[in-house]
Amino acid sequence: MLIDNKCSIYANRPTTCRSYDCRVFPAAGVSAGENPKIAEQAQRWKFEYPTEDDRRQHLAVRAAARFLHAHPELFARSGAANATQLAVLAIKIHTVFLDQGAGANTITDESKVLEAIEQMRA
Repeated sequence: MLIDNKCSIYANRPTTCRSYDCRVFPAAGVSAGENPKIAEQAQRWKFEYPTEDDRRQHLAVRAAARFLHAHPELFARSGAANATQLAVLAIKIHTVFLDQGAGANTITDESKVLEAIEQMRA
């Protein structure tokens, strides 16, 4: 997808591509269905974990995305409206999920998620 550090999807990189990195989708485990070409390319990304903390961080991002997807009322309160915004928000609030474990899609205190969203907006 990157050839000579440039996007290989488009000849001229659109403004949208400059505002986010398509790796955000597989990092969060979210489909980039809004654009089939981006979705196809994004699915090719594979992640490596040089440290166990890297793996833990990635699992927390995915747990945050699952949680946001399962709780659309909280997701809507964040101002997010699509898959890109969900994936980015999951990355921004993933620290709340660091101790939830690999399979977590629930959290005992939803107020922590709301607090993280509010801090992110400030």
